[in-house]
Amino acid sequence: MRDTAAGLAIGFAGGLAFWAIGIPAPWLAGSMMAAIVAVFSKVRIGMPDWLRAVAFIFLGIQTGTAVSWDTVDRAIHWPLSIAFLCLTVVAVTWACTAYYIRRSGWDAATALFASLPGALSLTLLLASGTKADMRRVTIAQCIRLFFLVAALPTVITWLRPPEESVVVTLSQIGGVWDIVLLVAVSTAAGYALEWLKVPAGLMLGPMLASAGLELSGLISGAAPASILIPANVVLGVMIGARFSSFTFREFRAALVEGFSGFLIALVIAMAGAGVAAYFSNLPFALTLLAFSPGGLDAMTIMAFSLNLDPAYVGAHQMARYLGLALLMPAATAYVLRRMGGHGDVTSPTGPSRLEDR
Repeated sequence: MRDTAAGLAIGFAGGLAFWAIGIPAPWLAGSMMAAIVAVFSKVRIGMPDWLRAVAFIFLGIQTGTAVSWDTVDRAIHWPLSIAFLCLTVVAVTWACTAYYIRRSGWDAATALFASLPGALSLTLLLASGTKADMRRVTIAQCIRLFFLVAALPTVITWLRPPEESVVVTLSQIGGVWDIVLLVAVSTAAGYALEWLKVPAGLMLGPMLASAGLELSGLISGAAPASILIPANVVLGVMIGARFSSFTFREFRAALVEGFSGFLIALVIAMAGAGVAAYFSNLPFALTLLAFSPGGLDAMTIMAFSLNLDPAYVGAHQMARYLGLALLMPAATAYVLRRMGGHGDVTSPTGPSRLEDR
């Protein structure tokens, strides 16, 4: 309880500081930065499972209630966009793996798992069954997520023309019973999918349930916007707390390699997003956020913070995660056999929490 209270206090303080300065997505980036400073200062912080679950359920609700019939009408362009996303994921993985092998001298297994864009818990689980250097894999993956969350809001704000705004129009749900219905149905759906071991079930269930309620007309409007700040803070603290297992020296030594990998991934993601934006007639800022190799939760919550369509971003991040979750065990085993690495990759039952996607 003390670690939780410390984490929340530090996270809210960091978010408030970033909000006061005017940094984009302040509650997510600020809480994450504050948590990283705290763990390197030997302050113990943590988030209990029940609080993580609440944050993910509300994030799923927030995303689902952003879906409207207008969103469904626009979705006719998304299959093409998702196809470009798949090509981008393959390109990011190949380019970063080649960089880590040729430039950094890493072995094939370490380079491959350090390069996979997202699904961190699943990546680490698979990597642990090979000869990959888990320290390098973990640091590279955490640094990628760190730089995306810290830098992407500013990059998108800088790239987006003033007139290029979004697609999100959300009046808030007013009735108490509407909110009770929304939370009850969404929570039940989340735990049902979690029980069925559906990847990202605790967020996917509420997302689908709230979208269904919205499209059916049983509710109208978005969940109260105030839930976004706590969800941001919880998520930011969870990301920052991942650095607690590293010393500052290890972090500093891996910073250059991790940052280089992040830049490679970002450049390729920007290229893929640009192509998707052109052919789908969508804003580049929107496709960039959807194509960025971060996590479903972090990128979706950032969409709200930056006033970008969360349904589009969430759909693409979910497609990327599900694709990796379904194909990664067999694909990494095959690639490592071809590259001469250790190809005995065990298919995991896999954690389904979202804090690392």
